[in-house]
Amino acid sequence: MKRIYRTYADTEVYKLAVNVECPHCGNEQQEIDTDECGKTYVIECGDCGEQYEMYFDAS
Repeated sequence: MKRIYRTYADTEVYKLAVNVECPHCGNEQQEIDTDECGKTYVIECGDCGEQYEMYFDAS
């Protein structure tokens, strides 16, 4: 079997993930594609199932 090698120099950012904490139960999770400045996203908790809003600001 052939083998190739890669290092961190061969990597690039493909998607950004935002770390969020559910205000209902405290569950921490990562949300992908929720990084547009000035936009409000509706997040569903992966633990308790409740929905909440997250406003994203890059400051």
